[in-house]
Amino acid sequence: MSRSYRRAFPLVITRVEGAVVEDVNGNSYIDFTSGLGFLPLGGNHPEIVKAIKDQLNEYSLYNPAAAYHEKLLELAEELSRIVPIRGDVRFIFCDSGGEAIDLAIKTARWHSGRRVILSFIGEYHGSVGESLTASTDLKSRRLLARISDMLYLPSIDCENCPLGLSSERCGAECVEEMRSHVEAVAPDDLAGIIFNPLGLGRGVLMRSEKYISRLLEVVKDLRALAIADEVLTAPARTGRWFALDRWNAKVDLVCLGSPLASGLPIGVIAAREEVLDLELGMHDQSGGSLLSIASAVATLRIIRDEGLVERSERIGRRVLGRLRDLVEDLELGWRARGVGMLLGLEVAGERAEEDARMLVNELFRIGLLVWRMGSTILLTPPLNIEENLLDRGLELLEEKIREFSRLSRAS
Repeated sequence: MSRSYRRAFPLVITRVEGAVVEDVNGNSYIDFTSGLGFLPLGGNHPEIVKAIKDQLNEYSLYNPAAAYHEKLLELAEELSRIVPIRGDVRFIFCDSGGEAIDLAIKTARWHSGRRVILSFIGEYHGSVGESLTASTDLKSRRLLARISDMLYLPSIDCENCPLGLSSERCGAECVEEMRSHVEAVAPDDLAGIIFNPLGLGRGVLMRSEKYISRLLEVVKDLRALAIADEVLTAPARTGRWFALDRWNAKVDLVCLGSPLASGLPIGVIAAREEVLDLELGMHDQSGGSLLSIASAVATLRIIRDEGLVERSERIGRRVLGRLRDLVEDLELGWRARGVGMLLGLEVAGERAEEDARMLVNELFRIGLLVWRMGSTILLTPPLNIEENLLDRGLELLEEKIREFSRLSRAS
């Protein structure tokens, strides 16, 4: 393997069962990462396994680009009921979230006849093609020869307003500044903006309804398209089918990835009918293997039938309250935030990122898998995690944070 292939944990896995990961040495870990977000139902869910096996038994892996398949239509119908697109919706299926974002950006340029795409600093959208140009991870960007027609502006965290405004005084002035900048540097040439509703990339950024609403209004005023990256936030991760649903927001294009298919490779672009007006043959690669499609149909059905959207909201509120009580009790100056079962514990201090890295490693050592974006420790347990495993994992987390607090005070 190339040394660029990073692993989150020094772990050789033999089995994943629900929210429990087992390694070759017989150790078991509670997984609060859901396989870095790709396993919303945990590992080895019997109905997902059955859907994949049934697909193999029926007509195997016949290329979706070669013939029509009812499974593709079934998935499109399932998604059309919940996707946050206004009006009639159309889909393109591909093989990854990054590929979906790449094609969504190209589609915005084709549809609008314009070139410039606005992206936000700190957000990650992928590592191939246009999705890489929209990301701002320095190491992966070293492979990029040039950046063309891409505009970057700061990603806004409404809980830490860059203008120092409270929620009561907010008039979304930051969005007006964005508009002024776009009109100054790319007059009449903005094809679209791409954003993650929760600003994922360096943690979880909280957005107000006023910010999201005004952002989408300005995009429309500029005659551009709004592209939402929901690869890690959908389905159901945020206590809603889509993060955008928290503000009842509609966009022009939505991109989904492997969590939709419980970890199997897939990418989906959902868009207003008139936006996906690509000419015949411009993109005729019908990606997403039939195993992925079958897994995605089963994933959506399980989430709906087991009430996991509502459970994500309910469990998330309880866990968030518990984390906030902990950091307040310890007077750490940290912040616990998030929605649904996408929660972040933002470490503070001069060595915040080093401390967060150390805590992730220490938690791994005692049997709990969490992950990190910058100085934020992320908790994304499976939506259907058993209550006893959830409570045990939280106990391990609290124990380690209390130990960290004691050592910090002693030093």
